[in-house]
Amino acid sequence: MAFSIVILSVLINLIESKLPVSIVQTFRYGKFSSEKKHFLVNYLEVPKNWFKHFYVFAAVWSTLGFVLVVLAFVFKMPVPEFITYFLDMVALKNRRTSYNATAATVAMFCMLIQCWKRFYETHYLSIFSNSKINISHYAIGYIHYFGCIAAILAEAPSPFTSLSVDHLSYFLINDINIRLIVGIIIFLWAFQQQYLANVNLVNLRTNKEGKVITYEHKIPTGGLFDKISCPHLFCEMLIYMAIYIMLWGSQIWPYIFFWVLSNQCESAMLNHWWYQSKFKMYPKERYAFIPYIL
Repeated sequence: MAFSIVILSVLINLIESKLPVSIVQTFRYGKFSSEKKHFLVNYLEVPKNWFKHFYVFAAVWSTLGFVLVVLAFVFKMPVPEFITYFLDMVALKNRRTSYNATAATVAMFCMLIQCWKRFYETHYLSIFSNSKINISHYAIGYIHYFGCIAAILAEAPSPFTSLSVDHLSYFLINDINIRLIVGIIIFLWAFQQQYLANVNLVNLRTNKEGKVITYEHKIPTGGLFDKISCPHLFCEMLIYMAIYIMLWGSQIWPYIFFWVLSNQCESAMLNHWWYQSKFKMYPKERYAFIPYIL
């Protein structure tokens, strides 16, 4: 998925006018969706507010993953055999343990609260317009969260993988090192800032009583919005970078992080360019994705 998003992003950003309408329409969505439409692709589009569906899945799936690691690493209970068979199927039998039980538990807890936060935001906070997304974007949401939780379990110590003398198979406070603390700090900061950014966006469409008064797009200001156009996307990237730091040594998570980095970066650039094209007074000093860099 990361490879695909990078290739398509380069093509969209450089030679969009020469690409088939079907590809452009499939790639673009929301407020920066393609103006030209392909009649077949139209049948493959669903309402953007369907985003909330895969956060239901993510919340339940991450809860199951967290319960498993707590039972295994805190209460030292055996993991059902079908879990091991499942991980052997999706991540191969010869996978190795890449981090200790403490790191796996903390990372899984971070995914748990992030998934539930996004569930809350999409169901009770966010205000969706009537725009559409391609069914592929909808499916990718499920694939992403399925893969993230399975990836943490796949490289966790025994009983999720074969016994390793390098990584302990039970939660231990003494295993909380500097790297894990740094990851937790970055995660908590990004977690909070992402929520504040989403609240900021909601406030642009509601009155003081919380009632929706418009679906029009406005220029958000305040907080990280004064530095970048898409702080919610920047913070999403930081959240996965933080988990990457916590799971340092993982063979799988670098690919997850690269996938998140690539798709959030492209979304931020498209948002930034859209704001610049729609608002003549859009702040010129504001960056798209990373403050003072991009």
